[in-house]
Amino acid sequence: MNCIAPAGFDRMTVLAGMMLLTGLFSVPSQGYGDPSAQCAEMLETTRLWIRATDPAAPAAEHEKMRAAVDETHAVCEAARQASPNDGRVLVNAAYAKFAIGDREARVRLVERAAEIGYPPALVMMARVLGAGDTVEKDVEGAWLMLLQALKSDHTSARIEAAMEFMPGGAGPENPKRTTKVLREMIDAGDSEAMVAYAMKVLDMQKAERGSSAAVEGLGLLERAADEHNDGTAMIYLSLLYNQGIIIERDPAKASTYAQKAIEAGHRRGYGTMGQIYQNQEDPAAAVHWFQRGADADDGFSQGMLGFMYSGGFGVKQDLEQAVYWWTRGRWNGDKMSAGYLQVHREQEAARAAWEKQQAENNAKPKSQ
Repeated sequence: MNCIAPAGFDRMTVLAGMMLLTGLFSVPSQGYGDPSAQCAEMLETTRLWIRATDPAAPAAEHEKMRAAVDETHAVCEAARQASPNDGRVLVNAAYAKFAIGDREARVRLVERAAEIGYPPALVMMARVLGAGDTVEKDVEGAWLMLLQALKSDHTSARIEAAMEFMPGGAGPENPKRTTKVLREMIDAGDSEAMVAYAMKVLDMQKAERGSSAAVEGLGLLERAADEHNDGTAMIYLSLLYNQGIIIERDPAKASTYAQKAIEAGHRRGYGTMGQIYQNQEDPAAAVHWFQRGADADDGFSQGMLGFMYSGGFGVKQDLEQAVYWWTRGRWNGDKMSAGYLQVHREQEAARAAWEKQQAENNAKPKSQ
């Protein structure tokens, strides 16, 4: 029995990979020397589990995920009590509250972290106030918090705050402010701002080939990758050069940037390299790179390796191996793996129902 890839599979997986970059390059574990470190690591694991929990998944999966949420909440609450004035700990505890469904407690913790000036919390609270999420809507209050975050030296918070002045954000719509802030950061050599400006402001995923946005965005990504060794930029560039939608397809450049990402320690580069060989119609080489990524515990690579096994692409067809790698990928937060597992379950259920019906039909006495 084969698991069939959805229509437009190649384009889907490339664009999905681009959209899921956020959060893939998390800080490695530093051990559980204190409750805050344990909370942070458990939150990351729980986030991945929640992200890939299919609503139709077996009850056992949902129970495992809920148990992880409860345990993470307990650890993060202990961390908060141990460090009541640590903004990062408060924000992590807020995420844990949100995971268990306590939105009001989550807002209170974010508000406390914002009161003590923790920049990411300022942005989070601005969004809460701008949306009126469990609190009275306060657009002016949101605006003031965003301005405070913009004055901080916290790179990610400054970028997030700047983006809130784009249409649909928590701040008063002012794209010129967004551009001004990010360009100042770019001029100072901030690679994270380069990537954010290219992908969010210039919207590289939708830019027309040869347009000023495509040219400028590509230049910023290359600058971030080549001059600042930015792994996220490397992955984006590899995906863009591999797909050839926004810029002319260039497998050599795609491979170069994927390899650079791998050398920089980003596991997602293995899966990106596998996609390049898929586009070159070399499934055996694709399997090689997906296997390397899967062995390195990259969820995307595990999902793709499972797909290759399910159809016998570049490797002997083996559904047990497919399910094994999809399961690994699912628990590493890969939604594609979770989707393939659900398709597999539905196919197995349909086959079991058919076999049962056949057995019942055969057991019926035949009319004379």
